[in-house]
Amino acid sequence: MDSLKQLAIDVNTRSVRLLSGGEICLAQWTIRFLPAEPDRLPAGTLAKTYTTKPLVQVDGEPLFGELAIVRWLQKDGWDGVWVDTYHSRGRRKFFWQGMPHKTEPYDLSSIPRVWKTYNRIVEHNGGRAAGFFDVLAWRGDRLLFAEYKGKGDKPNKNERAWIDAAVRAGVLTRDMLYVRNP
Repeated sequence: MDSLKQLAIDVNTRSVRLLSGGEICLAQWTIRFLPAEPDRLPAGTLAKTYTTKPLVQVDGEPLFGELAIVRWLQKDGWDGVWVDTYHSRGRRKFFWQGMPHKTEPYDLSSIPRVWKTYNRIVEHNGGRAAGFFDVLAWRGDRLLFAEYKGKGDKPNKNERAWIDAAVRAGVLTRDMLYVRNP
């Protein structure tokens, strides 16, 4: 995570009140990703809900912010996916390692330990997958769950539920992170 953390212009913590009671502090990094040019996908490339998302760049590649986090983690030997629950429906889940118009969804079930943890957290959240952490990454025995907030993106009611579910599923607070791109 060192490469991603080196981009941070502010390293702080964020207090989260758990729905099940108590309060925890999670790391929060403010990172200014380089904007891509153009800053959005052209209309018609994908559904409008994708083409209105701002693009940033990593090594000249235009990416959604969630995938930028994945790319920076990969520089330090992590593997990971953008958990695109907004576009997932029913049993069809979208996990991306690249831009959706250029790659196929990633089969997260091919990594049994990661898949099992994902499902355990979903189970602790009442079986609802909508709103799951934006990035799920793994390296060795460690997992990382990151919530990405781009410019104008506000916290939502699902976040506390997911953090609570993750804690109840045994995820350590050191393995959860907020990444803000103001």
